[in-house]
This record gives sequence, C-alpha cells and structure tokens, in this order.
Amino acid sequence: MTLAARFLALAALLAAAAAPAQDFPSKPIRVIVPYAAGGADLYIRPLQASLAKSLGQSLVIENVGGGGGMVGANMVRTSRPDGYTLCFCGTGALTTAPRLAASAPYTLEEFAPIANVISIPFMLAMRSDRPYTTFAEFLTFARANPGKISYGTPGDGSAPHLAAEAMAAVAGIRLLHVPYQGIVPAVQAALGGHIDGVMGAPSVIMPQVRDGKLVALAVTSPERFAPMPNVMTQREGGVDSTYVTRFGFFAPRGTPEPVIAKFAAALAESVKDPAYVEQMRRMYNDVVFIPPAPYATSLVAEDQGYARLIKELRIKAQ
Repeated sequence: MTLAARFLALAALLAAAAAPAQDFPSKPIRVIVPYAAGGADLYIRPLQASLAKSLGQSLVIENVGGGGGMVGANMVRTSRPDGYTLCFCGTGALTTAPRLAASAPYTLEEFAPIANVISIPFMLAMRSDRPYTTFAEFLTFARANPGKISYGTPGDGSAPHLAAEAMAAVAGIRLLHVPYQGIVPAVQAALGGHIDGVMGAPSVIMPQVRDGKLVALAVTSPERFAPMPNVMTQREGGVDSTYVTRFGFFAPRGTPEPVIAKFAAALAESVKDPAYVEQMRRMYNDVVFIPPAPYATSLVAEDQGYARLIKELRIKAQ
C-alpha cells in the first residue's frame, strides 16, 4: 500500500470514529431513572431544557423502579450502546445492589460512566427526646450502652446501613440496626418512637429536623455539606469515616467514547447554572460535576470499598 493510500485509509478510520459524535444525537435521548417518580428524577428534570438546547434533541425521562435500581439499570445495560438510552442513578445501584443480590443481572463493569451530577452525604439524626443531642453525647452514650441505640435505614446492605456500621466500627461502638423498605418509613418509625434515630438522605430527614422532632448529629461527608453548613461532620467529631452517595449518568458498555464525551460536555455546561445549583441546595443536594475518566476511577474505588465492608459485616446476598 502506498503512503497516499495509507493516509486515505487512516483518514477514513478517523472519520468513522468521529462520526458517532458528529451525528449524535439525531433523535431524542431516553433517560431511565431506576426508581419511583418524585425522587432522583427531580435532580435532572430541571436540566432537560438546557440539555435539549445544547444537544439539539430532547431528553425523555422515564422512571422504572424495582430491585434497588437494578430493574431499570438492567434495561439500560441491555440496550444498544449508541447513546440513545442512558441511566441516571445513584452509584449504589451499580455497586452495592448487584453485590447483595444472589442473582444480579450485571456488574459495574457493564456500564460506561458519563459524569456525576449530584453528591449527597448521609445524615445521622436522633429523636429530640433522646438523652444525647450532640454527636459527642451520642458517642458517649453508645460506648456506655452497647447495642442500646437503634437506628433505621432503607435496608440491610443499603449505603446508609454500610455508612452507619463503618462509623460505628471506627468509633468503637455497637448500634442496633433496624432495616426498612426505604428511608421514609424509617423516619416515620423514629417519629413514632419505635427506633431512636435514622441514617439516610438529608432531603427526607431535614424537614423533621426543622420541626424539632429529630436532631441532626453529623453528616458523613469529608467536609461540611454546603446545604447544611451548621451540621458537623463525623470526622470533626473524631470519627474518621466518610461516605458520599453520588448520582450520575451511565451508558451501556461499548458506547462510543465521542458520544459519551459530547453528552458529558453538554452536561458540564448545564450544571453550572446558578439557578440549578441553588435549586438543588434547597433540596439538600450538592452539585458536583465529575467527568468520565475520574468518575470511572472513583466508582472502582467505591465498589471495592463497599465490597470490603460487606465482607467485614458478613452481609449475605439474598
């Protein structure tokens, strides 16, 4: 083959590689949120207009609940890897959920991370009638009364459960975990006097804190959570255990990198909108954009960390 022929062949290959990004999107993009409506979908519905303007096509958001996020996520996994069917979910749907399901249909490696949008720490909150109203008092009471403080989470092996048990291990305390089918029923159980407190998403817990029914003791983020700057971190309280749950976009493995890069670039611009950032903070969410490569790296680390913790806690897949 002559040099000119080789050059033409290389140019053709480069053009073919660039084509997916140049043509994408040429039709609406379906985004599956693998939870019930009124939850995580609210994080991205405010972005629909700006993304449609940037990409030239609309985003159709569809809620598909079930299996801790696995039902909807699996629909994305089995779709064509062309960028037209994406998943927006918490990372736990791709890390902890499949590890705790005996017949999980996928693993983290079967998805291509696009970008993170929302980061949320968990909050430890107790009933206001308990004999501890600060994190320090909570630790003192827990050390003097092993297993006497009960707390609720969205279920065995859920991210809040793992975060709470990791905190307890570092602090040298023993708590009584009571699993529920979501953080809302756990909060209701606490308000009803059935358990002492909860560990979970601030957006559900904070209304009860504002009403004086629960007391926010600490958050699990490495630094103070911007929407709640007055709530201390566990680390500030001498317990160096940090956990943050992230919500982002994913595509099926094999989706062309130029397509992923184009969607991520549009997303990066949309989430900069100050009005969007403020809206999320009012919902007790923090906007943290993480592009594809570092997002993928952080997910591997998260997956490995949760795997170690699940093993240490001897939580069995069901």
